Amino acid sequence: MTTPDPRIVLRIGGVSDPVVSHPEQPADYLHTDGTVWTWRDRRWRSVGGVLLRMYDLVDAGIED
Repeated sequence: MTTPDPRIVLRIGGVSDPVVSHPEQPADYLHTDGTVWTWRDRRWRSVGGVLLRMYDLVDAGIED
C-alpha cells in the first residue's frame, strides 16, 4: 500500500481554500503559478477528518 503525498491548504480566506500536494512540507511552498506560501504561524485545518497545515501567501514587502 502506498502512502498519498502529504497535502497542505493554501489559505486564501474561504472554505474553498485550495489543497495541494507538498511532499516534504518545509516551511515554504512554491506554487506552480510562482507564488510563495509559508507556514509561518503554525495553523492547521481539518479536511475530511485529517489535519492539514495551512500556508499563508508571502507578501513580497515583508521580511522574516
